[in-house]
Amino acid sequence: MHNKLLAQWLQDHAKMLGTLDSSPDKTFYETLYEAIIDIARNGETRMVDSILESAAAHAVAVDRGLTSLLSVPQQLRERIWQRIGEEVDPEPAFVMLSAVDTIFVHIIRVMIDAYLEATKLSHAAKAVEISRLYTDSEQKVMQYAAEVARANRELAHLEQAKTDFIGIAAHELKTPLTLIQGYVNILRELDIGERAINLVEGINRGAKRMTIIIEDMLDLLAMDMDQLNLILDEVNLKTIIELIGAQYESILAERKLTLETEGLDSLPPIEADVARVFQILKQVVSNAIKYTPDDRTIIITGQIEESGKNAAGRVRITIRDTGVGIAPEDKDKIFEKFYRVGDSALHSTGQTKFMGAGPGLGLAIVKGLVEAHGGRVWAESQGFDLKNLPGSTFHIVLPIQAAPRSGVPFERILKMKPAKSKKVTP
Repeated sequence: MHNKLLAQWLQDHAKMLGTLDSSPDKTFYETLYEAIIDIARNGETRMVDSILESAAAHAVAVDRGLTSLLSVPQQLRERIWQRIGEEVDPEPAFVMLSAVDTIFVHIIRVMIDAYLEATKLSHAAKAVEISRLYTDSEQKVMQYAAEVARANRELAHLEQAKTDFIGIAAHELKTPLTLIQGYVNILRELDIGERAINLVEGINRGAKRMTIIIEDMLDLLAMDMDQLNLILDEVNLKTIIELIGAQYESILAERKLTLETEGLDSLPPIEADVARVFQILKQVVSNAIKYTPDDRTIIITGQIEESGKNAAGRVRITIRDTGVGIAPEDKDKIFEKFYRVGDSALHSTGQTKFMGAGPGLGLAIVKGLVEAHGGRVWAESQGFDLKNLPGSTFHIVLPIQAAPRSGVPFERILKMKPAKSKKVTP
């Protein structure tokens, strides 16, 4: 039943095919049309099943025959068939009409079953109650269902518009930023004085920060469009974490933060995209630094998860900070695009400043990259508390042998040897 081409065609013809000028079945017909669009787009039948059950119960309550009731979807099917046959080329028309038939077979089956069930209730002396419940509410239920379907389509349209904007903005900003960094490099070579050099370095830092944001936007765009390509190779997680620690060494010293590691020596190499794994872990460590006050500790732990008989082994990296924590209502939302915890007006800007605000892209990218590898990521915290500092724990689980999510393109550089199974008690 899932056919996006059919869904788009039906949506484009809604004003023509999805209405009846004057008929007692106008609302039922129009709502059924919206439900068919929903089935074709999402493959879900819950909405149409609810509409059909409501219509069947009302028909029984007002003594309407099943044949009369079935004439409504039959009329709709014939109109759709006729228009597709007239407007669409034979090959795509055949696929679309096959999907139409599958949808209407489901509709007829559900309507007959619902009508028979309602008839049983009627014979059990419940016809009066059914009429009271359904006669007054049928129109409202159907209108609400149609509005929900339209709202869902509008949300999908807005999401697509947002994705398009991200792509356009990122590509358009990248070229002038490249020019700015080029001129900065030229100015560095000139004898312009110490004060001017300081200004040039300030421009360079700002340009680099914008470049990072643009690269993040392009990563999100690639994930949304299923164009993220993984280069699979043997990855040593301990080495990556040590490199991240070295990169943040001066910042940790400045903030008087201690970065501790546990269990990394016991981790086997994993098959993954080394650049993307570095990006994942660096982002989560950066978050831990941002939301941990000075003079406190961040702990990174590695362990092997036990695997079942038919499951490949996995490793878990746990990054636990002793910072402000995460409010319960924010724990899932922090992985959404552009979501920022708390009032952004009260945050400072920066990648490592305490409570430094960002554009809200980092953890969304982390989630996308982890899931692209076939892994999972989630956060745990007792809550947000600036005084008691309950801290947060981020869990990142990755397969030892590569298991990219379906639809993610990948290249394998070197086939890994199967890792020896180990059992480690957490």
